[in-house]
Amino acid sequence: MVQSRRQRLGTFRSIMSVITSHVCDMANPTVKSAQRALEVLEFFADWRRPATVKEISTTLGYPQSSTSVLLKCMKESGYFDHDARTGMYSPNVRLALATAWISQQLYSEQSLLRLMEKVLADTGHTVMIGARHGVHVRYLHVLQATRVGSFTAKTGALRPLFRSAAGKMLLTTVAERDVAKMLRRANALELDDSLRTALDDVLAERKRCRLAGYALSRGTSLPGAAALAVLLPVPIGSEPLSLSLGGPLKESDAERNRLLTVLQESILPFAEAARSG
Repeated sequence: MVQSRRQRLGTFRSIMSVITSHVCDMANPTVKSAQRALEVLEFFADWRRPATVKEISTTLGYPQSSTSVLLKCMKESGYFDHDARTGMYSPNVRLALATAWISQQLYSEQSLLRLMEKVLADTGHTVMIGARHGVHVRYLHVLQATRVGSFTAKTGALRPLFRSAAGKMLLTTVAERDVAKMLRRANALELDDSLRTALDDVLAERKRCRLAGYALSRGTSLPGAAALAVLLPVPIGSEPLSLSLGGPLKESDAERNRLLTVLQESILPFAEAARSG
């Protein structure tokens, strides 16, 4: 199957989010430039059309001069195109081809972006792919809700591992001894004592989620919002990922069974691909 440029860029964006999450020494100028280059790619994954230096620098909060230098370097490296007449920059096919193997290796003939789009079309709620990032969940890719007044999320956003639906599902892939260590760290970071969680409660919820095959959060991660999450089947040795959808509490409660069915049915082809891979 030949993926579209949009699908390839979406896959690359997800992988780049993981890479970005591990960059930490921002005092190093070289690392800072690498971080910004990845964030420019994330910008285009959301923007999805050519953009000017000003549009990019304004959106990302970078100085226009350094943004211009960065984009020129990316053009000279062969991964970006530049229209001298309009001043527009855009990622080109070299970038798509350089990363196409990632989706092919992880998901064979299945398209992660297409899966998300189908869940969005069937539910109208915000759809998110998440991965564990320390004691948080980081959203690697988000498709925004089409319902008016619905829950929204931002790609790259962090949610608490122990209070979010996505986090609860990802905890089912973590050894019990490691869960205890992470919980101590998470509780130490909480400024509000009422948000700290007891280990017995966490392990009981982890067991329930593992047996049920899904996790639910109701206003504990984001006030007024509910989320449902399942694990996304991935090949052995790959990083665990969650597939979740979020929406207003009242709507999510009323449609919970249907929404859960949509999630569970959407991942069946991925489960088959992961087993065969």
